[in-house]
Amino acid sequence: MDTIDLTRRIGKMPRLFLIDAKWEGKINLTKELKEYFKKKKIKSVALFASVQFTDLKDFLKELEKNKIKVNITKAKRTNENAQILGCDCYEDSFQDKIIENSDAVLYVGDGLFHPKALLLSQIKEKKENFKPVIIFDPISNQIKEINKKDIEKQIQKKKRNLKLFINSQTIGILVTIKPGQQYFNSAKNLKEKLKERGKKAYIFIDNNINLAQLENYPFIQCWVNTACPRIGTDDIVNIEKPLINIKEAFNPIKALEEIEKWKIN
Repeated sequence: MDTIDLTRRIGKMPRLFLIDAKWEGKINLTKELKEYFKKKKIKSVALFASVQFTDLKDFLKELEKNKIKVNITKAKRTNENAQILGCDCYEDSFQDKIIENSDAVLYVGDGLFHPKALLLSQIKEKKENFKPVIIFDPISNQIKEINKKDIEKQIQKKKRNLKLFINSQTIGILVTIKPGQQYFNSAKNLKEKLKERGKKAYIFIDNNINLAQLENYPFIQCWVNTACPRIGTDDIVNIEKPLINIKEAFNPIKALEEIEKWKIN
């Protein structure tokens, strides 16, 4: 399939409509969470939630009743206040800087994918007063705290991958055709830039990016991800071949200099 034909096919992809799937349960301020706030002397929180748990009206009233000030902002890629996406992992992901004006960061939801974005956004902003993220799972009512140690392995691997990319001569560029994550034109631009630097680059296109399949292309020395940026942060610890994100690939030396400034210790 040549480039022109591929561009036409991508241009004719059907429109995508997303429908929020809300959790039907009630989000309560539990006795355990109240005691946690009291023990940690928390008087204000920067509140975030995944889309399933953004119906927070009653929860907010309970926090207010217990004299906990709640700071809320909107991520630039989301539809609702307090909602966070996994790709909101940059210092400029949010409209307002509410973390620095809060005693703690509170995430309402399950799993680690979204709250880890809140750790990454703080590290990339090189905050002196770094704040761990409190995870409150409204389904199990469990409370968990994560901090820099939970992403340290990812950051160290990211440094290593950038250094290997700079010295690699044969690059594979991964492109997905998923709406919202499809950056085929950026991949073509990067391929041209790499050619100017005397490197060979190949574009690999699929719907799902299966990193386990990368070992089938041993001639590729380093990979560049153009889809969700968390692939180039979280998933790299599970593969041997170096992989970086496209934003870093255009200026890898600058990206390496920036990551060296991140405060992970």
